[in-house]
Amino acid sequence: MQLVTGLSAHSVRVLRTSLCALSLSILAACGGGGSGGGDDGNNPPISQRDRLTLSGDSTAEIGDSVGVVATLSAQGYTRFEWEQLAGPSLGDLAGNGTGGISFDVRTSGNYSFRLTASDRNGNSVQDTFDISVSPDSNNGQVQLRADRAVSEGAEFSLRLNATSYNGSVNSWHFEQLSGPSASMEEDDSEQPVLFVTAPQVTGDQVLTFKATLETSAGSYSDIAYVVVQDRPEVTSEYFCLGDGDYCGTTAALNNVYSYRADSPYRDYLADCVYSNQLGDDSLCTLEKLPVIGMQSGAPTVDQIMDHVLVSHDWMGARFEQFLNELDPHGDFARLLRATTAVVISSDIRPSFYWSLTGAIYLDPDSLWLSPKERDVINEQPDYRSGFGSDLNFVTPWRYVKNNNYVFYGYPVSQRENRPLREIEADLGSLLYHELAHANDAMSPAKINAGLDSSDIFFNQAQSGAVVNESVRAVNTPQSSELFALADVRYRGVEASALQRLYDAGDIAGFFFPDSASDFYSYTTPWEDTAMLFEEVMMSMRYGIQRDIAVTNSPFSPRSGDDYVVAQGQRGRIGSTNIRARATTAVQGLLPEAWAEAHAHLNSITPVAMCVGEGWNQNLTPACAGQSGVLRYAAPEPSRAAPMPTDRPRSFIPPTRF
Repeated sequence: MQLVTGLSAHSVRVLRTSLCALSLSILAACGGGGSGGGDDGNNPPISQRDRLTLSGDSTAEIGDSVGVVATLSAQGYTRFEWEQLAGPSLGDLAGNGTGGISFDVRTSGNYSFRLTASDRNGNSVQDTFDISVSPDSNNGQVQLRADRAVSEGAEFSLRLNATSYNGSVNSWHFEQLSGPSASMEEDDSEQPVLFVTAPQVTGDQVLTFKATLETSAGSYSDIAYVVVQDRPEVTSEYFCLGDGDYCGTTAALNNVYSYRADSPYRDYLADCVYSNQLGDDSLCTLEKLPVIGMQSGAPTVDQIMDHVLVSHDWMGARFEQFLNELDPHGDFARLLRATTAVVISSDIRPSFYWSLTGAIYLDPDSLWLSPKERDVINEQPDYRSGFGSDLNFVTPWRYVKNNNYVFYGYPVSQRENRPLREIEADLGSLLYHELAHANDAMSPAKINAGLDSSDIFFNQAQSGAVVNESVRAVNTPQSSELFALADVRYRGVEASALQRLYDAGDIAGFFFPDSASDFYSYTTPWEDTAMLFEEVMMSMRYGIQRDIAVTNSPFSPRSGDDYVVAQGQRGRIGSTNIRARATTAVQGLLPEAWAEAHAHLNSITPVAMCVGEGWNQNLTPACAGQSGVLRYAAPEPSRAAPMPTDRPRSFIPPTRF
């Protein structure tokens, strides 16, 4: 692979100067973190003596979760294609595109699989693996999901599911049976989940893990196979294992590959935006990896998909399906003009945008439709979970339509499918937010004015004003208390004695007279602009409104109604002190939608939530003039209401500050 080494001294100097000056803007995120690593271009040529070896479950019973993983004797293989040769059809394999597959067997018989591993030059090696599946023994079954391939140093999770068992559950436990020792920690939320950090390896190594369910009638166990892939040495000061000044992530990077095998950027797309060895001398110029908007002001889905990197085939297929079927207004295609790439990987949690590369990085939790797809997504908790735990308030939010939740939770243990329509608002809201960041840095105005293709993305993005500067000039939020508290809640700064004394009423008094649409808006002007844009577009395109409230912080909540509303609003984006800021954001980020958004904002009347009532009760905030009997006679939602959250699906990594 060819790396760009011909950056001018001026370009690199501008980059380094800009990084120092823009420590708050280079990484604006809404999720992200995790493992995984891409191609880096320094792999040795593949030898004919390179070996591919498959290992896993050679025998199984109906109902078992079966896994097969691949080890390679050399680095350099980045594309993995699995093919079922024999046995009842399993359909698409969720692990396709990686060095490990896992699936549940529903029918007895003899199964056979072939894996072809390829490098970027088209060289390949193959191996086959056979599995004999016998009828169910009726002794009960558990499944440890999912067998997989990870990079050395990667973080991943394994979940124990029980399909059938006798007696009552007493306990469960996990152990590593073989392979180099991995760091293991069990989930502390009473879920049978194991969080693992893969060891450093010299050469691919297979690790086996065993999970055991102890019941009053006996023990049930299963084994999972995980191949830890030997990756090139981490040298990047940006994608790095340590706490570098500008780390995009602090864990090893998954192997990702161009979803389109015939993409003109296939051989270096990962090098440009998701490489363990990304450095100043290898940042790609716009001639090598252009912004999508440099190719077309109205990019096609085919043009966009040429810029997509994935860790698993299904992620690219789902993103393409979303663009084809769930973008009727063309918003997302237009917003993607500002990006150089879209990276979707099982290790990204939560999602983020990075103005160093011009790419967005998506958590696939917003794309899965089947349990087998969900199985390969890392369940490691958001690193921010404990931030601000000593504060005496919460600012929960939710999207609602017709007085009901738009996002309902799907408990992982219940292994439900969800229809494509259910990801429309989920992925849509995420993309509106991430792509707001992208168009903030690389606005349509900048693209239309022309970009220097011999320069790197970062320099061109910083060559003119960013959109959030215009938004900030309109009725800027003023609460110094909330700016300081946002550092505590979202960046992990230690709370002061005074901040620990604030109650929900104090916070409501700071927030609701001010001009921010969300508490998260106080982290940076980038997040302020993205929150405004996301909320107005969700309202205008989907008829979905956003609730925001300030509540107490219950010690051990059992339901959402333990969170008592001190003050709240539905449709805050229509407030007179916010409306002009929102329309300015849309005008700068997506000018094609500005006139419609301006009219829509003037039609929104915020609705006050019911003070003193629970968060769940406020799903129908119609307290004025109603008696208590009528108030509490509102129909129950069709599904259990999720517990409230104040964590955005976006973050700014702590290594940025």
